[in-house]
Amino acid sequence: MLKLVFRNLIRNRRRSLLTATSVAVSFTLLLVFFAAYRFLEAPPASDTERSHLVLIVAAATSAIQPMPISYRSRIERLAGVRSVTQVFWFDARYKNEDTVIPSLSLDPQVLFTFFPNWRLPDEAKKEFIREKVAALAARNTANKYGWKVGDRIHVSSPNYFGLGVDLILRGIYESDQEQEQSYLVFHWDYLNDVLGSPNVTGQFWILADSPEVMPSLMKNVDAQFKDETIQTRTQTVKQFVVNFISWLGNVKLILVSISGAVVFAVLLIMANTMAMSIRERVTELGVLRALGFHTNALLAMLTAESFIISLVGAAAGCLAAWAICQAAGGYALGGGLLVNLEIGATGVFCALGVTILTSLASTLVPAYRDSRLSIADALRYTG
Repeated sequence: MLKLVFRNLIRNRRRSLLTATSVAVSFTLLLVFFAAYRFLEAPPASDTERSHLVLIVAAATSAIQPMPISYRSRIERLAGVRSVTQVFWFDARYKNEDTVIPSLSLDPQVLFTFFPNWRLPDEAKKEFIREKVAALAARNTANKYGWKVGDRIHVSSPNYFGLGVDLILRGIYESDQEQEQSYLVFHWDYLNDVLGSPNVTGQFWILADSPEVMPSLMKNVDAQFKDETIQTRTQTVKQFVVNFISWLGNVKLILVSISGAVVFAVLLIMANTMAMSIRERVTELGVLRALGFHTNALLAMLTAESFIISLVGAAAGCLAAWAICQAAGGYALGGGLLVNLEIGATGVFCALGVTILTSLASTLVPAYRDSRLSIADALRYTG
């Protein structure tokens, strides 16, 4: 029986290949969306990591509304605060390239408190802190643009109407954290001067003493500015990024809706393919029944064909989704949050479950109907 199943699969190679490819593409999308949903839902992997002790303070009305720099001193006085820095994101472009260099302007005095894992010579650290126009670049960024220590760098940002800053590279750092391997960092004071000294900042980053104090600290920070013109909203890094993305819409609902549409598309593809295949073979089914094959055996054969096509497509889709998730790993969304897309065992089992359900749902009705035809009707069938 298995030999007959495989022979039927390769009798129309183009159809089988195209169907498996369609299923593979659908499952790739399904698993990538599943991994993205899991990323948005999952808690941080470890509360002991530095990035999970960081809180981001932004304006309550809009994450891009500037706040007075005077807020910093009031935040520093709160219990549970280890360190604070003002931060302006500066999406830099170098030499009019389209590629964005994730750039931070912040307080150089506390930079290495927030990024203690950065490795560079002590002299480079001192020069960066001392010189207002100094900058640090990640090894990957420096290698990409051919920068060397001492080079003068001009970068501009569309966020500031093409405004540019002239920097001197005083150090090239290395980090084991993937999300930190592409930064360009310079002084907030210098950017403030270039902007005409508005004395505002886009965010404040707070390094908390411990994970336990973070919930109360978030409430205390926001309570501190509840009567101000510009109120604040304090969140963890993950909450900030997820809420920032949610401005585009209900991301989770969108992912679930698209995933449902993908499953429905897989079902339609398989149902159409198997209906065509079975309709073309009604006479053959009649011959097999005349030779003594039981209708249940024919039903099992047809279902097996559908299942194998679905399984091959799902396996290819799993591999493609895994490759996409690996490629996405290391991309920084901002605020030090690394994209970490993992399909996991749950995703694989879900894919297997969808495979079984779609193969059964797409085959049982036409297979049951045509395998139950009388031998005479099946032999007379002309399709």
